Amino acid sequence: MSGRYVYYKGDRDFMIASFGKYVNQKTEMDRLFEELVTPFIKDLPLQILDAGCGNGNLLHLLGEISPQSTFLGVDQTYFLIAEAKKLYGQEKNICFEVGDVENIPVQHHKAFDVAVSRATISWIPYYESFMKALVESAKKYIFVSSLFYEGDIDFITQVREFQKEGGRNGFSEYRNVYSLPRFKEYLFSLGAKNIEVYDFEIGIDIPKGPIDILGTYTVKMENGKRIQISGAVLMNWKWIRIDL
Repeated sequence: MSGRYVYYKGDRDFMIASFGKYVNQKTEMDRLFEELVTPFIKDLPLQILDAGCGNGNLLHLLGEISPQSTFLGVDQTYFLIAEAKKLYGQEKNICFEVGDVENIPVQHHKAFDVAVSRATISWIPYYESFMKALVESAKKYIFVSSLFYEGDIDFITQVREFQKEGGRNGFSEYRNVYSLPRFKEYLFSLGAKNIEVYDFEIGIDIPKGPIDILGTYTVKMENGKRIQISGAVLMNWKWIRIDL
């Protein structure tokens, strides 16, 4: 993530606990990702990057699918990388580094067969420099998940949680929803050959939590499908595969 924007602004224990919930279980988003990525990496000796890797649980999942591959996880938040090393540092084919994603191509230009990033681009000010870095780092495929809108509008939402350490001195987070047509247009301008879009439909109920703590909950519609809501934001998640 960019050195011009620091994601971590406090709430260390809360962040570690939030990421830790998914160490021993796959989320529904992870299950969809597993289904999408497996045909492209299963039993192949690849170099794979996770940009904004958090505590490394997604790389652990990828390592189970493709044990012959070598993995690098990069995140700017030092204590999440420390957690990743504690959880998965014994796995010989996985390495973790503290760093900004935009700087990866400097040391690893076109070094990876596959780059992945889960949710990260919706939590940063904008996606262009981040995605450019992924294109410059990967040779074959990029898998990225984010919040998208089908129309020609970006929604840039800043969040200030007054009950958390990070929100005491100002806005501390983003919950951005990006125009899917504009996102695709930008990736094609960087040289993408093909882009596939996969809608995520959650299949479980999530109860609404405390109103002063930002969390996600679901509402069931008349057609039986569920929508995800986080604060004032409708969570229209999609996984995107970008062929290079």
